[in-house]
Amino acid sequence: MNLNELTEFVKALGEKPFRAKQLYQWMHKNLAASIDEMTNLPGRFRENLKENAAFISLQQADVQISGQDGTRKYLFMLEDENVIESVLMRYKFGNSACISSQAGCRMGCRFCASALGGFVRNLTPSEMLDQVYRIERGIGERISHVVVMGTGEPFDNYDALLRFLTLLSDENGQNIGQRNITVSTCGIVPNIYRFADEKLQITLAVSLHAAFQEKRERLMPVALRYDLKELLDACKYYFSKTGRRITFEYALASGENDSASDAEELSRLLSGINCHVNLIPVNPVKERAFTASGHSFVLAFKNKLEKNGINVTIRRELGRDIDAACGQLRKRYIENAGRTAVHSPIGQTIDALEHTDRFSRTDDTKNTGRQVEVMRSSSITDIGMHRKMNQDSVYASDAPVGNLPNLYLVADGMGGHNAGEYASRHTIETIVSSAGDSPHTRPETILEEAVCRANKELLAMAADHPSMWGMGTTIVAAVITKDKIYAANVGDSRLYIVNDGICQVTRDHSFVEEMVRRGEIDRESARNHPDKNIITRAVGAVEEIETDLFETELKTGDKILLCSDGLTNMVEDFEIYNIIKEQEDTARAAEELLHAANRNGGRDNITVIVIDPFSDRA
Repeated sequence: MNLNELTEFVKALGEKPFRAKQLYQWMHKNLAASIDEMTNLPGRFRENLKENAAFISLQQADVQISGQDGTRKYLFMLEDENVIESVLMRYKFGNSACISSQAGCRMGCRFCASALGGFVRNLTPSEMLDQVYRIERGIGERISHVVVMGTGEPFDNYDALLRFLTLLSDENGQNIGQRNITVSTCGIVPNIYRFADEKLQITLAVSLHAAFQEKRERLMPVALRYDLKELLDACKYYFSKTGRRITFEYALASGENDSASDAEELSRLLSGINCHVNLIPVNPVKERAFTASGHSFVLAFKNKLEKNGINVTIRRELGRDIDAACGQLRKRYIENAGRTAVHSPIGQTIDALEHTDRFSRTDDTKNTGRQVEVMRSSSITDIGMHRKMNQDSVYASDAPVGNLPNLYLVADGMGGHNAGEYASRHTIETIVSSAGDSPHTRPETILEEAVCRANKELLAMAADHPSMWGMGTTIVAAVITKDKIYAANVGDSRLYIVNDGICQVTRDHSFVEEMVRRGEIDRESARNHPDKNIITRAVGAVEEIETDLFETELKTGDKILLCSDGLTNMVEDFEIYNIIKEQEDTARAAEELLHAANRNGGRDNITVIVIDPFSDRA
């Protein structure tokens, strides 16, 4: 409630109007955490308030403090036990708080950790305000700037956002100037127009992240609903109504959107718009394959924009030594607490053709009723030495996914116009989602159904989007129990067991492999055959997908390798064996395999998962 509304509320309780101002100051200036702290209010009035009003005060569940720059990442618990994130960033100009507008997010941006847990609910204006208030009270210093750029899409919670902004900038409360407030959006066009018509002095930050429409669709599902022209027209309208320069956020991901052609197209796209580009090296997220662009790429990108007359800065990287990327701390807390996130499809908001990642995990063996085997795995993916983009995708979870005790996936996409990257990524996301939802308990049943679902979704997407025709992907999946490994594969991505020797468990579905099986060529000739990359089976290729399923006993000392052909085409099996045997640490083994493939030419994207099933067993 604003002061006028609060005055009417107080009067309705039978109190004098001046009590409203006292109450308002306790809430918005003194930052009281409870009604009992409001000691200059009569006891009778305080009891009346407790009976007739809900007083929101967030509880701090966790805080991480960066040893590098003092950045603080907060995890606050709501009354319904959902958790949200906020960040304190310290600058020379003052303290800035980055707050969340939703618990979870349904926008599904591919490089963001916020979407991994799905959407739970919108935050109330009070829950948004109290993030700022708890941080300010906790550090004992004024918050001078606020950015609504944490978990959630602010324009998906428009009415609550507007009330929050009004209260935050109210002269009777914190009185934070509107020019010191930034609201970020992924590009919900109708609400940009609506926000412009409010004629506030808020800075609008638009998450752009790609200058080409097809690439933006791949990174941000919202682009399937609102194209770049519609988005930029809305931004121009915002400037015309407010006079406020637009900020375009551009997260640079290696091999994805950081090329010279990306910079040139971005310059062309923004030419004539009163704007500023904020370049952000993407924060690494375990479940995502994206890696930050190298420093030289970031500088080259910046220089290209400046040369073309675009105002640009590189965001100072804060909190790299803590879970500073949106959604990371919340996701880790939910997993460690054995909670299950509530999920909501993207289509409920933007009518997109995809759904957010939907993870149903728990590490709580009391809840699952089964013993959870503790694995140690490491995964890595790389663009290689010659490709312009990475069409591989990878997922590795040592924790349960639905009824599966763990899940490991490697996919190698194919298809032009970024369709291969979409195919591999969407297939992995669909398999994880399907596994998380499956009522079955047999791993092979869960995997087979998940691959089938992914196949249908790729075919449906290709049917609706001509630019996606011909896309497909390989997939190799693994689930490890106490003494067995269950595997599924389509295509030529592989699973090996390494111990006394190296054994390929899966079978390639390729033209050359069929020639080997028929005895037409030997294995050595197959390695350098000109048609070795022609596969005969892929997810997204035909209506009825046939998935090979394997069940293999494990013995002490076994290590597991899942990989794309970017590794096996460049590194001989004996060399793979030697690297894995020489490196006890799975992360080191994965890195060495990647380096070996690149040393030998790196002609394709390279993806590796190394698993030690016996690392923590007695």
